Amino acid sequence: MKKSIAIICGAGYVSGKEIMALELAEGLHDNGQSVNCITSQWGDGDFVGRLSTRALPYRRMRLGFISATLTWDAMRMTLDQLWRWPRLILDYFIFLRQEKPTQILHTNWHHLILLWMFLDSKRDWFWVHEIMPDKPQYRRMFGWFAPRMKGFIAVSHATAAALRSLGVPDAKLHVIHNGLVDPSSTDSSLPPQPLGKNIGIIGQVGAWKGHEDLLEAFFSVAAQHPTAILHVFGGCSDDFAGRLKMRANELGIASRVVWHGFIAERKNIYPLIDICVVPSRCEESFGMTVLEAGYFGLPVIVTRRGGLPEVVVDGVTGFIVEGENSQQLATRLGELLGDGSLRMKMGAAARLRAQQYFSRDRFVADFRRMLSGGDSNDA
Repeated sequence: MKKSIAIICGAGYVSGKEIMALELAEGLHDNGQSVNCITSQWGDGDFVGRLSTRALPYRRMRLGFISATLTWDAMRMTLDQLWRWPRLILDYFIFLRQEKPTQILHTNWHHLILLWMFLDSKRDWFWVHEIMPDKPQYRRMFGWFAPRMKGFIAVSHATAAALRSLGVPDAKLHVIHNGLVDPSSTDSSLPPQPLGKNIGIIGQVGAWKGHEDLLEAFFSVAAQHPTAILHVFGGCSDDFAGRLKMRANELGIASRVVWHGFIAERKNIYPLIDICVVPSRCEESFGMTVLEAGYFGLPVIVTRRGGLPEVVVDGVTGFIVEGENSQQLATRLGELLGDGSLRMKMGAAARLRAQQYFSRDRFVADFRRMLSGGDSNDA
């Protein structure tokens, strides 16, 4: 019987996890593998649209949100999910009977709880895209999950280390770094000539992403580089956006900060910038922005948080600085702004590293080997 793989990805909206689920599903499909995706009936429909564009089979179910947070929105979503849980169970049971998947990849712990009764240690994997906090409730939860899972596939060694701290046994831990089809439009192996001194920060705008640190660093170098512009890409709450814009005004750099908002097509972002900064304060599991920027031949400055240092080679493809240290960030930013040849050299190295180590071909091959019974990178 031909092996069939199911990928369960709720995808309320498309971010890094959803992009990788699409890359894997399409890559497996292109290699002749039977793939089915299960996604949520909640959400903005973007993920389903992308599945349809790629002609990938999918089913929509009431996969939602379970939370112990006592806020009204969290309680409302949890109650709505529990109300619809019997129908989810029936739909998933029908799917298993009809499709008989031999391997199932889960991407969300909420859905592991909802589908608990169906988990099979010979078939079900947890593909982990977040660094889980080392808290008692997570240790208990992963203690329940571990016996019911065939294995845990982490997107970085940092993610695997967090799982290990929660009690997941080494025998069930594996690391497969993300990989992408080259999203850039250039056919050259070298990045294009820089447009100027355009700095970009990309992704959801929130306190944990370090935007405040970048504003402080940009202020420190702005006078020495009067043509430099800071571009901010990503959606943001009105309150936090207001705070950031107020701070830019206080620093006297407001006229040199461009707020682009959310742009769905990421490939339209990177040609606008010369330096990409990922100043995260949180423990990032991998850092998709870093990988995308590399494909576009951009040097990247990242913080030493989570899996980010696994993508950037310090001093070669970009710089690694300590988190929440705007002075270090300013120093490295000043080096790149002041040296166009350094930007070019690092950008070329970043593109080469992306092609060599983070291609979709490598990524899909690692998954095919893992799911066929072989081994992947040691965790």
